[in-house]
Amino acid sequence: PTLTIPQRPLQPPFPDGICGGRLVTLSPEDLNWESTSASENDLVAIVENGLSSFSSSILPPRNITVWLPPDYDAHPEMKFPVLYCHDGQNAMIDSISWTGYSWRLAGALTRLAERNMLTKTNEICSPPIVVMMPCAEDRIGAVVPRRHLEYGDISLPFAQAHADFVGLTLKPLIDSKFRTLPDKQHTSTIGSSLGGQASLHLIMRYQDLFGKAACLSPAFQPSILTSVAASDDRMWIDKQIYIDNGGDVDDVKVPILDVQDHLSKEHWWNPGYWWLDSQLQPGIDAMKLALDAKGIEYSYRRFAGGRHNERGWASRIDKPLLYLYGIHDEGGDVSTTDVLI
Repeated sequence: PTLTIPQRPLQPPFPDGICGGRLVTLSPEDLNWESTSASENDLVAIVENGLSSFSSSILPPRNITVWLPPDYDAHPEMKFPVLYCHDGQNAMIDSISWTGYSWRLAGALTRLAERNMLTKTNEICSPPIVVMMPCAEDRIGAVVPRRHLEYGDISLPFAQAHADFVGLTLKPLIDSKFRTLPDKQHTSTIGSSLGGQASLHLIMRYQDLFGKAACLSPAFQPSILTSVAASDDRMWIDKQIYIDNGGDVDDVKVPILDVQDHLSKEHWWNPGYWWLDSQLQPGIDAMKLALDAKGIEYSYRRFAGGRHNERGWASRIDKPLLYLYGIHDEGGDVSTTDVLI
């Protein structure tokens, strides 16, 4: 008799871990990353004299981890699209994520691949290569989180340096070391909160290199909003943009306490960030207005009751992945509201 293996459910929670894939670590030496960290004195120098007076890079060196999907080794002649992931330490493995919960990115990708739903990757609907870019976790002057600057508004030198590093240093290295599909149609970026803003920044600053951006619960700030509103229409040709968030919607409210946020051994005391998606709604509304005014196509989904943390994003991570790599509605703004159960 034929053995039938039941298909695993396509619903969260998706599996934790690398799910049969393989991790490759790129060291700062691999990236020729020799710059030193910026200090509070460097901030003064930048303000007074401009970025040219500072080091060629203001990003502290760190390892970059690359996830190769199971099909990468199984099909040695095949090429793969690439997904550049902000806050990469939070993407796949619960135990190394800030809050002890990750996005379960590999789990969602492999489940979608099992169903041949990743129709825009390659001929076998494989998951993409994922480049997990960790954010900085230190503070400048013991006050300002460096992440808030690297992923900050696009007028900040730190944010520009981050985008330049990804576009001019990291992407060429990835394309040279791995079997990638290097064109912009196969090069995407994803991020949450300020990482969502950094993702949109990448496809704006390097429009010939990056074609798709997924922005989960994004924290859009004034400069990126005005830049979109004033942008050249040609910047958005062949671009795909996904935006989502949670928060309070009508009578569906984000509960102040979700016990599961605090069951992890890592950062169990975190506040759950129950207020943040509602607080960030005006920036998202302003971005939608700017995109609509320019006639830029995008998809917007709102998940009523969704929290602003890794567990919240893990509960819907399949949605942006399907937008980037699967079947989605074409032809303009696709706005929907989902209620999280």
